[in-house]
Amino acid sequence: MKTFISILLFGLLGFLGCSGSNDTTSTTSTFTGQATPVAPWAIIETSTPTYEWTPVRWATKYRLVVQDANQEPTTQDTSETYIIDDWYTVEEAGCSSEDEGLCMVTPDIEVIGEHEFKVLACANQECGLWSETLSFELSDITVARFTDNGDGTVTDMKTMLMWFKDASVLKGYMYMEAVKACTMYPIWSFAGYKDWRLPSMPELMSLIDKSQSDPALPPGNPFVNVQERYWSTKAMEGYTDWHWIVNMDSGDVQFAYDYDEIVCGWPVRPGS
Repeated sequence: MKTFISILLFGLLGFLGCSGSNDTTSTTSTFTGQATPVAPWAIIETSTPTYEWTPVRWATKYRLVVQDANQEPTTQDTSETYIIDDWYTVEEAGCSSEDEGLCMVTPDIEVIGEHEFKVLACANQECGLWSETLSFELSDITVARFTDNGDGTVTDMKTMLMWFKDASVLKGYMYMEAVKACTMYPIWSFAGYKDWRLPSMPELMSLIDKSQSDPALPPGNPFVNVQERYWSTKAMEGYTDWHWIVNMDSGDVQFAYDYDEIVCGWPVRPGS
């Protein structure tokens, strides 16, 4: 009888220890949601940027971590090296898994130089997987944002991505049609390159300038025939048949059903 009571108490203490713990990154968590960082990315123009990521289904809060990208490997990814390490509820981040739009926070903390950030999504005391890291840099060097290469392509000097100058080349496709159409460009070898593809969410959002509209692109950009909505390669959390899209008129993010809605594709490739 004493042995039974001891086992029962041990089990009860173990249960209370897990449920009452402040360690929200427990490996026993059944919540597996994972956010995707979207911005900032590449070179930024403000020392107090807005951090944006995709919302996660069922998440109630998020942990944002920002650190120096040049930390020594022995000290990288420790709490002592974090410049920002804060928790935000879905209300504080202005997002929920049911709404269109990204989670966005703007901490009043300067980040000068090269940095990277990641996000952890949690449902109450259970947390999912850390997101991949996204790197960014504050630079005081003023250069022309875009270079028209004269061959139907444009290079973004901030991200070093190369885009089609004509943003309507893949006009009106369902998602998989856009993917297939985009991969046809290696056959055509457009502008001499064979690695054209659809953009990721961070890549597509890197073009957005919220101070502009119709389209929400930086002033003086050389793009032509910019359409309203564009596919990204990021599927919605928990909904594999839905993908995030970007509205180029407003700069807002939305989502669309892969097998029904007609959206544009904008081919991109890594610049050299």
